[in-house]
Amino acid sequence: MIRPLPERERETPQMAEADQARDVSKGAADGNAGGRFYGDAGGRLSVPWLACSALSGVLLFLAFPPADLWPLAFVALVPLLIALDRAPSSRAALLYGSVAAAAAYLPSFAWVASVSVPGWLVLAFYVGLYVAVAAPVFRFLQRNQRVLWPLLAAFLWTGLELVRAELGPGFPWLFLGYTQYRFSGLLQLAALGGVYAVSFVVFLVNASVAALVAAVLRGPSGAARTFPAGHCLMLAFSAALTIACAGAGYAVRDGIAMREGPVVGIVQQNIPRLVAEIFDERKTMEDVYRERESEVQVAAQLTAGLRERGVRLIVWPETTVPLPLDVPSEMFVQDRERLLQERILSYLRQLGSDMDCWFLIGAPSCLARSVTRPGSLLYGVEAREEFGNSAVFLSPQAEYVDRYDKMRLVPFGEYIPLRDVLPFLSAFTPIPRELTPGEEEVIFSLPPGEGNEPVRFGALICYEDVFADLTRSFRRKGADFLVNLTDEGWYPIPGELGQHLPMAVFRAVETRTTVVRAANTGISCFINPVGEVYERLEPWTEGALSAPLQLCDVVTPYVQYGDAFGLMCLVLAFALLAVLARSSRKRRR
Repeated sequence: MIRPLPERERETPQMAEADQARDVSKGAADGNAGGRFYGDAGGRLSVPWLACSALSGVLLFLAFPPADLWPLAFVALVPLLIALDRAPSSRAALLYGSVAAAAAYLPSFAWVASVSVPGWLVLAFYVGLYVAVAAPVFRFLQRNQRVLWPLLAAFLWTGLELVRAELGPGFPWLFLGYTQYRFSGLLQLAALGGVYAVSFVVFLVNASVAALVAAVLRGPSGAARTFPAGHCLMLAFSAALTIACAGAGYAVRDGIAMREGPVVGIVQQNIPRLVAEIFDERKTMEDVYRERESEVQVAAQLTAGLRERGVRLIVWPETTVPLPLDVPSEMFVQDRERLLQERILSYLRQLGSDMDCWFLIGAPSCLARSVTRPGSLLYGVEAREEFGNSAVFLSPQAEYVDRYDKMRLVPFGEYIPLRDVLPFLSAFTPIPRELTPGEEEVIFSLPPGEGNEPVRFGALICYEDVFADLTRSFRRKGADFLVNLTDEGWYPIPGELGQHLPMAVFRAVETRTTVVRAANTGISCFINPVGEVYERLEPWTEGALSAPLQLCDVVTPYVQYGDAFGLMCLVLAFALLAVLARSSRKRRR
């Protein structure tokens, strides 16, 4: 005899659907505090949600330079987060995140294709991987903590940015907070928690908007749609937090005391570094030497245009000089290299005599700080000695004083990670040799000029200004200002120049120091301790610029405590995820 089914078990599919609809309506009305009703009933994997994910990627791309539509950053991730709320499975969420990442980072890193198409694809994949992997976790949070998930998701996003900055060689490029380098009020938050604090606020606004919209979409159709109180409160909190941070930031900015320091001059030669031309096999070594001396002459002529401006320090960009300046000329193996070095030093002696200024010059150097017999260091020629990428400090008489060797090398640009283990990685870069990183954070001392106090400064070469821990270390060691020497002429495809500048702006605010940028193709500029670019040269133009430093004695919490905020977000994200995962398993039992 077959036992009759209980009343609940005899439900028809239509009755079950009706019950589920009632649960959805009830959950939307009360804020869906538990979220257990939801399961996979929120929607199917479909073209509209894929399109929403792609839209988020496009908006995120537009929020960064070169488009630089920074207000879009506050809503750029909303379509993706709504799509994740409707994703039928974790695999679907992974796909949505991957689509958003591809739409955002393939165009954002297109400039890398100027030197390596495989490198472009690999870099976009790597950065996008963080978004793709985070997407299923966001979906999990949406289902297990309906009202507070925006806060938890903001912890996770911020923590993952810290991981990307610290994992391996680190690549802290295109963090969400960098979109706000023009929003001066919110920018000041970086003095407390670095770019991570700004990223947290911007993402929280995105998630709060998405949570409210998603809850409304899950509610009953027609005029009966309601706005759940819990989600409204979360959006109000995120908006109030943003307004409060911006308001406090403006007040702090206006109260920062700055004093005028010595005048610094920078040159921008605007000489492209096209890979096809540099490594052209038809080019003779005589052609190479002639071109490089011509570049030095351009820098010297631009420097001469700064006479009568009271310049105390002249900065030439990274690798402006093709040969070491800290070894005697007779130590060179080749006569033409010895003669070239002598002519370069002659230019500098003449300028120093006329202008009574010191020099910081971008040049290669033998890594041993004692005199070493150098080989050829010009592009495309194997050097006999290991060498580094350096900033060389010279007196007005062009005498060597000190130098800083670049410590953070560019992966696939200055070295190939795991080349011995994975030799095929050499295909991702055209470089014929690798540099060796420096080991010491050097602080230079600029002697006082007439009416000026002595000041100390640190040099950051190429993209070293994207590493906040390095700039903090220079500030802790007594740097009054920072100089970034960089050569970004390798990237004619738009994007890199504009994306690099916001990170320098954040470093200035985080450390309350003026950042001086001398860039071959731009953007050469002066950034004061509150993040204002007060003098600049336009990108891809030739010119020289001088301005007095704006010095500040404030030591920020970020300099003192570093990435404590980002680390707190990372720890909270994983701790709360563990608690929610355990709770979810218990409910399923």
